This record gives sequence, C-alpha cells and structure tokens, in this order.
Amino acid sequence: MVATTKSNFEEFVAQKRMLVDAHLAEYLATGSPEVLWESMRYSVLSAGKRIRALLCLATAKAVNEENYLVAMPCACAIEMIHAMSLIHDDLPALDNDDIRRGKPTNHKVFGEATALLAGDALLMLAMETIANHISDTVDKSVVLKVISELANATGAHGMVGGQVDDIAFTGGKLPDDKLAVLQSIHLRKTGMLTRFSTWSGATLLGATPEQQSHFARFGEILGLAFQITDDLLDVTGSAETLGKTPGKDAHAMKLTWVAIEGIDKSKAKLVDLRCEAEDALAKTGIAKKSLTYLESLLQLAIFRIS
Repeated sequence: MVATTKSNFEEFVAQKRMLVDAHLAEYLATGSPEVLWESMRYSVLSAGKRIRALLCLATAKAVNEENYLVAMPCACAIEMIHAMSLIHDDLPALDNDDIRRGKPTNHKVFGEATALLAGDALLMLAMETIANHISDTVDKSVVLKVISELANATGAHGMVGGQVDDIAFTGGKLPDDKLAVLQSIHLRKTGMLTRFSTWSGATLLGATPEQQSHFARFGEILGLAFQITDDLLDVTGSAETLGKTPGKDAHAMKLTWVAIEGIDKSKAKLVDLRCEAEDALAKTGIAKKSLTYLESLLQLAIFRIS
C-alpha cells in the first residue's frame, strides 16, 4: 500500500470514528432513568475501534460514494449491539472480566443488574435507531429487511447462540470435531455481526443481490479473522495494549483457535483468510480503487495489536 493510500485510510478512519461517535452521542443524549442511560453511554461512548461501523460505512461508500452516509444510523446501531455484547460478556455469569477498553467494566461501575438492563436497552435502541433514523430515500421494505437481518445476526441464530456454545465448551469440555465446532462458534459470535456490517452497508446503498452476497462473505471471513487474532492476542498481548485482561481464555480452558491449532497454524490461517476475503471483494465487480478502505480494514483486523 503506497503512503498516500495509507494516509487517506488513516484520515478516513479518524474522520468516520469522530462522526460515528458524534451520532452515537446524539442518539444516547438523554433519557430516564438517568442511571440506565449513563450506564449505556459508559460502554457505547468509550474508546472503541468502531471497526464494525467503519465496515458498514466503507462498504456503503464502495457502492455509492456520494450518498454513503445514509448508512450512518445502521453503523451506529451495530456499535450499540457490539457494546451490548461486551457488557453482557463481561458479567460474572459469563467471562467475569474487570477491565474493558482500559477501564472498569460496566458492572463494576453500575452493578450487575443495571449493566444487564443497559445491554437489553441498547439492543432495543439499535433497532429503534434504524427504524427511526434511516433516510426516507431508502425503501421501507429494505429498512425492514435490514432490521430483520440484524435481529437474526444478534439472536439465537447468531451472536447469542454462538455465545451459548462457547460457554458449553469452556472448562476443558471438547467436542469430537473441535475445529468445525470452533469455526461455527466464531462465525456466530463474531462473524455474523461483521457479515451484517458489510451486507447492510451494501444493501442500504442499492447493491445488486450478487454484490450483497459477496460483501456479506467478505464480512463473514473478516469476522473469523478478527476472532482468530483475538485468540492470538489473548496469548501474546498485554493488559496495557489490549485494554482487557490477557490469558483468560487459557485459564478458563476455552475452545480457541490457538488452543487447538497453536500459534503458528493460527497465523497461517489468517494468511489464508486474507486471500479469501480479497477474492470475495474482487467478485463484487466494483473498481478496486473503491474497495481500498475495505482492504485496509481487513489488514487492520488481522494485524492489530489490541
């Protein structure tokens, strides 16, 4: 990647993160009871990478450069869902974590009950945000389809179902086909929301069904790569760089890519996934220069250190 492209990408990331944060602050500006909204803001407005929101916007931009900010409410809704998942994952009943993004987890500040309810409220607010704030220029049937797909990616068929299986195989309980089960867990826990991120950005901006399918596949692959990188960082990272407690997966005897395949094979898998993801982008038929930000986000997901 040439220096100018890298500079443009860094500018895109910085600008769009600020824009996403500004919209999130607006959607979360006020409400009652105040402690609930304070708890919601605490997790959503913390210093997140916003990769899922950026994926949504970058895909929308690739499809329609002039009008891509139409996808902004959807990008913000995705961040609300992601924050909900982190709040719930950190609870004592699940991962029992004390640190998230370099500061105390939500339940450590607001208590377990309020944290649980803040996550529930964010889930509903995400759906409201898409329903109420997507531009009237987008056909209502498309908006309804997007909401339906987000519910599917989040619920029993997606993130929540994946989390249940993740719990089932924590503590040294291993299935017969460990790698297939793990890939299924990663696909649902992480891949379905990243898949939705790219698919929704394409769909809201009028991509063809075939293009939607290829963008969805790109997001799905990126999600798996993101999770494998997470597994690696849990072994190789530090609390300072990660902003959360490292080594917890091994301590809990969780089913991870590193636990099954080891560090070297996990890194090799990332190389394969990168090629698969680039191939999915090429199949969209969109000019390569319009896909630059998505390719850079793929590299960011794989080569990140936090």
